[in-house]
Amino acid sequence: MAFLLVVMPLVAREASSSPPDGDDDGVIMLPEAAIVEERDNPNVVTQQEMERDGANDLWEAVRYVPGVILSGGGRRNDSNFTVRGFGADDVPIFIDGILMANPYRGEGDAARFLTGDLESVEIQKGFSTELLGANVLGGAVLMRTSKPKKALELSSSAALEADGVFKFSGANLFAGAGTRQDLFYAKANIQYRLIDHWRLSDSFEPVQVNPQQKGDRLWSDSKDVKTGVMLGLTPAAPLDIWLSYTYQNADKGVSPPDIRTREFSIWHWPVWNRHSVSLNGAFESNDISLNVLIYFDKYDNRMDEYYNLRAYELGFHAPHSDYDEYSAGGRITGSWSINALNKISAAFTYKKEDHKGLKGDLFNEDILTEVVHVNEDTWSLGTEYENTMLENFIFKAGFGFDALIPNQFWSEDNEFSKLIEQGWFVVKTRRMFLYTALLGAYYDINADNQLHLTYARKNHFPTMSARYSTRFGKNLPNPNLGPEMANHFEFGYTGTWFKKFSINAALYYSLMEGKFVNVKLPNPDYPSAQVDYARNLDAVSFYGFELAPEFFPAEYLSGGISFSVNEYFLNKTQNAGIKRIPYYPEITFSMYAVVTPVSHPPEKFSFLKSLSLIPRIEYISMRYSDSGGLFTMDSYWLLNLKLRAEITGYVTLSFSVDNVFDSFYEIRYNSPMPGRSFTTTVAAKY
Repeated sequence: MAFLLVVMPLVAREASSSPPDGDDDGVIMLPEAAIVEERDNPNVVTQQEMERDGANDLWEAVRYVPGVILSGGGRRNDSNFTVRGFGADDVPIFIDGILMANPYRGEGDAARFLTGDLESVEIQKGFSTELLGANVLGGAVLMRTSKPKKALELSSSAALEADGVFKFSGANLFAGAGTRQDLFYAKANIQYRLIDHWRLSDSFEPVQVNPQQKGDRLWSDSKDVKTGVMLGLTPAAPLDIWLSYTYQNADKGVSPPDIRTREFSIWHWPVWNRHSVSLNGAFESNDISLNVLIYFDKYDNRMDEYYNLRAYELGFHAPHSDYDEYSAGGRITGSWSINALNKISAAFTYKKEDHKGLKGDLFNEDILTEVVHVNEDTWSLGTEYENTMLENFIFKAGFGFDALIPNQFWSEDNEFSKLIEQGWFVVKTRRMFLYTALLGAYYDINADNQLHLTYARKNHFPTMSARYSTRFGKNLPNPNLGPEMANHFEFGYTGTWFKKFSINAALYYSLMEGKFVNVKLPNPDYPSAQVDYARNLDAVSFYGFELAPEFFPAEYLSGGISFSVNEYFLNKTQNAGIKRIPYYPEITFSMYAVVTPVSHPPEKFSFLKSLSLIPRIEYISMRYSDSGGLFTMDSYWLLNLKLRAEITGYVTLSFSVDNVFDSFYEIRYNSPMPGRSFTTTVAAKY
């Protein structure tokens, strides 16, 4: 990393004396200028936009997409998000077609997916393609890794962070190199992110019964490393074959304590590792395309629970609780343009998921014993048809079929329940079969304006955890938990006016049946105590409006807005006890501008290609923090500022201030977010 940061500016200075071949090879485009290609889709976040907003992971990258609401904290210390009300396990995350979720819980931690090597992130909402396979109930998040485009590509960046009192608080480092030749291409990259700590807002007021005091947030440290390599062969023009390998290593640290209570969980996540290897093949001709994906994804996770604060201080934790998991499978996708007016596509997907739960020995933590083992297969077939027979109209239709086939379930708790004939806790597996469908109509008013009307039916099988987990005796398993189902409707408009203004707007309505929730029930063996029990809600409707205009009236000014109104309706007669959807604000709003006062500097400052000021404001309205509707969280406003300078066309320097006014805010009750912070970044590309 240090070598690249030193050498690349020298390479840039040498190269600037003789412009490279081509229009833009070797030149860093300003983030705001490079976004032009994606202006018509606010649901696609490009690498340039991530750099503009200082996003280092998926959680940060999707923050300003309309309809996306961040969530996080809690005992698992996860950082996730909802899309139009649908949670992390309902909106799966794919990286180059591979599902990034641990098999048992059906979701990942979005903050662990570092984004330095990505080309883009796309969020499909409700109306998602039939070619992805099962469980895309509320949409899908598609992360795409960039491929080399030039004979030599080098990139590096280093960001240093400081808290509100200018004390070092973290760093983010990235280095990558790639090449594309006539018959092959290759790339390698590494990203390292350290969060030493972050500081609470000075307006935070502690309570006496809690260890969290003013200043640094307790246990806010974490460390992530991601490495990746890609090797591709292009023996003929229509054929592309590539092999990819990614390794992720994380220590999420200890879950920060809730700030308003005496009782809180102390869970430490010292291991969050993933190995992912995939083989891809793509064939493209004038009328036919074929894509093949084969992958193996290995996930290891460890949780250590400390019984109380004193035990944590002394280093005494409960026996290790480990996940030993993998998923393996593949997808074959093909399309055929029958003629200029008709196109058909189909995909067959197979996925095997295997979960082993391991528990450490009380007296020797290096001895691990298997306490649960689940193995399941998921099969999916999806088809889509596109017709452009009518002038200015495009029609789409699709159908899919999904099957969940349990192969094995064994649990130490289950064997004990059978032995003592406790039928309440005996778990039995069952197969499930679901179907999906979509319809879409698109009307081109003219070359710059389009209307669309879409419908999609999507499903989600219940996760292994929701059906089988006892959660250390605090949960009653429900092997008969049914699937979640949703019907999505959307009417939208996309257009560009006068080549200076673009707008995306959408009205949506989603009717969800069988939403998974946990309710409290008396313990069948000890009625005086309560346990959690997963069940299906009868019906929940999510509906709202999204608006995402962007403006670019002059070379020195551009910007954009993300606005959403989010509403829901519960069938309260059948969803007894569930009155609110927690952490679902009625209004979200963000706005940014790129002001470039220096775009053509005087000759004596020719090394300075541009100087930009990028302010962004964000607003989240009041939210309920519990399903009973008893507790609320205040609305908040945030202001971030960034100063960015492009030097020699290859190097950029930036300085940013996040949460300028040091506002106290929460995205989850009892889990405050950072106060004011500062970041200095230097990046170089060739």
